[in-house]
Amino acid sequence: MLDFSLSREMGPRWIIIVAGLGVLIAFALGLSNSAMFYAMLPKDENADILVFYQPTCPHCIAEIPTIKRLVSAGYKISAFNVFRRRDLVEKYGVRETPTIVISRTGSKLVGEQAYDRIVAATKKTKREENGTMGGCSINRGAVTCSPT
Repeated sequence: MLDFSLSREMGPRWIIIVAGLGVLIAFALGLSNSAMFYAMLPKDENADILVFYQPTCPHCIAEIPTIKRLVSAGYKISAFNVFRRRDLVEKYGVRETPTIVISRTGSKLVGEQAYDRIVAATKKTKREENGTMGGCSINRGAVTCSPT
């Protein structure tokens, strides 16, 4: 028979177990919320801004407030999971996430980007810029991220 009593010896173990479960649940909820956010965006290749992401990429998750701000500013944004749309990944030469492609100019912004930088890229000619806050590499299903 198992003894689940909170004896003095078990007390610290129970605290560690409960705290660990809480961290796992919070992490899972964060990932599911980010995946749901990107999944709710349209999948139109003709949108103003194309966002390429990985569901588990911390830089992609951190980019969500900026993407929400762009949507509220009236930009048409589509998001594509790099593991589901390999055709578009190849077409646009996406090697890291997040990658933001500006349809009109063909500019490609790699890594986390500030709102102002994305808006400026919508008005410039074609070019590729790296973000200042890091990104995640695409390695046949494995995610390798630079520090934030």
